[in-house]
Amino acid sequence: MPELLLAIDAGSTNLRVCLFSAGGELLAQATSSVRITAPAPGRVEQDATAIWRGTRQAISRALSTAGRTAHDLAAIGVTSQRTSAVIWDRATGRPLTPLVVWSDLRGVARAKELQALGVGLAPQQAAAKLEGMVAGLTDHPAERLAFGNIDSFLIWKLTGGGAHVTDRSQAWPTGYLDLATLAWNQRLMDLQGLDPALFPSLCDTWGPLGVTARGVLGARVPIGADIADQQAALIGQGCEAPGEAKVSYGTSATLDVSTGASFLYPGPSTPPFVLSSVGGQTRFCLEGMVFSAGSALDWMRARFGLGDHRRFEALAAAAPDAQGVYVLPAFQGLGAPHGDPSRRGLVGGLDLGTGPGPLARAAIEGVAFRVREVFDHVHAATGLPTPEVLKADGGLTASNSLMQAQADLLARPVARHAHREATACGA
Repeated sequence: MPELLLAIDAGSTNLRVCLFSAGGELLAQATSSVRITAPAPGRVEQDATAIWRGTRQAISRALSTAGRTAHDLAAIGVTSQRTSAVIWDRATGRPLTPLVVWSDLRGVARAKELQALGVGLAPQQAAAKLEGMVAGLTDHPAERLAFGNIDSFLIWKLTGGGAHVTDRSQAWPTGYLDLATLAWNQRLMDLQGLDPALFPSLCDTWGPLGVTARGVLGARVPIGADIADQQAALIGQGCEAPGEAKVSYGTSATLDVSTGASFLYPGPSTPPFVLSSVGGQTRFCLEGMVFSAGSALDWMRARFGLGDHRRFEALAAAAPDAQGVYVLPAFQGLGAPHGDPSRRGLVGGLDLGTGPGPLARAAIEGVAFRVREVFDHVHAATGLPTPEVLKADGGLTASNSLMQAQADLLARPVARHAHREATACGA
């Protein structure tokens, strides 16, 4: 009887497929990088066909490593980057546009126009870009157009076109979900002249979402979950009670705090998201980002000649303190709770005796201080209970120095997930 669980994690820089036992043991995983192109200033794109091809290859490698086949799979869960956008042909399954990544800024001008009309929207959201994408396809039959985040496209391909769906944790960041009804926002679609048939059907975060086509994997496997990446990590960490929190440490450091059934809005820099929606029961969370975490440490290593990741960690661990050196990791703007994109990074407190150890220690402490600032702000602004333990996941959790600095600054334990990539576990 099939009992294994397969998770597909389609991130913005890496694609990961993980194979789990029914008890949650990681049996095998396969990864591949996702190529990003920047065809013009402010434009960030990926090839959806290449992501699909990489997904199939990674599934095959993970199963082969474990000595299993698709017939051993009980279900598949999908998690992915949020508010990317691609349009494909319903008849052929061929993408008609690049996958426009969330960080793409082609929607800046349109977002300002929509904001002036009373539509709360950020330039990164798909709702600021989709009109332009559709406008470039005037020669293609409108009834054959299908739009979705990369999760929708992968599920479409897995099911051989049998399911065009997305869940509300994925739909909310696009800007098209109506908070009052948790359905697609028909008024916004009408304002933009978009056909509702273009959009995927809204499905529960978990449940029977579709079945893979036999010609795709060689077996008909239920797709049992579809959830956005940061929300998947929150569930993978078991942080579903109000106030429970996790931080995913990667290129950025992203704090997510569950608010349960309550929709809270402490401010624009710590926005609310749908955590999950199943059987009409919707749960929410808040999110605050430190934009520069791993990227700030990489910059410090490169600019100050602090070696590779291993040497950098050794330098930080050997330094008893930062000797007055301080780092503000705001190389891509200052995120939550300030929301100031104009701010830039800062390295200070240097003197003629400053060595590599204090520089490494200061960089790590700079990230930890910023995470504490976001953590304190969210709980103070909302009155949510403060968790006794902060859960952590992501590649940077390999740094013992960072994890210890974070625990010291929060005056509470920081617990690393058994698997660094908790998103796959959540899915």
